[in-house]
Amino acid sequence: MDFAEIYKKYHDKLTFHGTIGTQTVMPFGTPDEVRETVWRNLDIAKDGGLIAAPTHMLEPEVPWANVRAYVDACRAYKR
Repeated sequence: MDFAEIYKKYHDKLTFHGTIGTQTVMPFGTPDEVRETVWRNLDIAKDGGLIAAPTHMLEPEVPWANVRAYVDACRAYKR
Protein backbone atom coordinates (compact mmCIF):
# COMPACT_ATOMS: atom_id res chain seq x y z
CA MET A 1 0.00 0.00 0.00
CA ASP A 2 1.09 3.53 -0.66
CA PHE A 3 1.44 5.21 2.73
CA ALA A 4 1.12 8.76 1.33
CA GLU A 5 -2.18 7.91 -0.34
CA ILE A 6 -3.63 6.13 2.69
CA TYR A 7 -2.43 8.83 5.06
CA LYS A 8 -4.00 11.57 2.94
CA LYS A 9 -7.31 9.75 2.94
CA TYR A 10 -7.50 8.61 6.59
CA HIS A 11 -5.09 10.65 8.73
CA ASP A 12 -7.91 12.49 10.45
CA LYS A 13 -9.58 9.19 11.44
CA LEU A 14 -6.71 6.80 12.20
CA THR A 15 -3.31 6.56 13.80
CA PHE A 16 -0.92 4.45 11.76
CA HIS A 17 1.59 1.99 13.21
CA GLY A 18 4.34 0.52 11.06
CA THR A 19 5.32 1.63 7.54
CA ILE A 20 8.90 0.28 7.76
CA GLY A 21 8.85 -2.89 5.67
CA THR A 22 10.01 -6.07 7.40
CA GLN A 23 10.15 -7.96 4.10
CA THR A 24 11.73 -5.15 2.09
CA VAL A 25 13.80 -2.31 3.49
CA MET A 26 14.66 -3.74 6.92
CA PRO A 27 16.22 -7.02 5.75
CA PHE A 28 17.41 -5.99 2.28
CA GLY A 29 17.94 -2.23 2.32
CA THR A 30 21.03 -0.33 3.32
CA PRO A 31 21.17 1.70 6.53
CA ASP A 32 20.76 4.83 4.38
CA GLU A 33 17.61 3.39 2.78
CA VAL A 34 16.19 2.56 6.20
CA ARG A 35 16.87 6.12 7.39
CA GLU A 36 15.36 7.62 4.22
CA THR A 37 12.23 5.47 4.60
CA VAL A 38 11.75 6.49 8.23
CA TRP A 39 12.21 10.17 7.43
CA ARG A 40 10.02 10.05 4.30
CA ASN A 41 7.15 8.49 6.24
CA LEU A 42 7.52 10.93 9.11
CA ASP A 43 7.50 13.78 6.57
CA ILE A 44 4.28 12.41 5.06
CA ALA A 45 2.72 12.29 8.52
CA LYS A 46 3.67 15.87 9.35
CA ASP A 47 0.27 16.39 10.99
CA GLY A 48 0.87 13.46 13.37
CA GLY A 49 -0.82 10.10 13.53
CA LEU A 50 2.13 7.82 12.80
CA ILE A 51 3.98 5.52 15.13
CA ALA A 52 7.07 4.91 12.99
CA ALA A 53 7.86 1.24 13.49
CA PRO A 54 8.58 -1.94 11.57
CA THR A 55 5.39 -3.42 10.13
CA HIS A 56 5.91 -6.67 12.02
CA MET A 57 8.51 -8.38 14.16
CA LEU A 58 12.07 -8.26 12.87
CA GLU A 59 13.35 -11.58 11.58
CA PRO A 60 16.91 -12.79 12.25
CA GLU A 61 18.09 -11.86 8.74
CA VAL A 62 17.69 -8.13 9.43
CA PRO A 63 21.21 -6.72 9.72
CA TRP A 64 22.01 -5.08 13.03
CA ALA A 65 23.16 -1.99 11.11
CA ASN A 66 19.60 -1.57 9.78
CA VAL A 67 18.09 -1.90 13.24
CA ARG A 68 20.53 0.73 14.46
CA ALA A 69 19.73 2.97 11.46
CA TYR A 70 16.01 2.75 12.27
CA VAL A 71 16.54 3.73 15.92
CA ASP A 72 18.97 6.51 15.02
CA ALA A 73 16.63 7.87 12.32
CA CYS A 74 13.74 8.06 14.78
CA ARG A 75 15.89 9.84 17.33
CA ALA A 76 17.44 12.25 14.83
CA TYR A 77 14.28 13.22 12.94
CA LYS A 78 13.50 16.91 13.06
CA ARG A 79 10.67 18.72 11.35
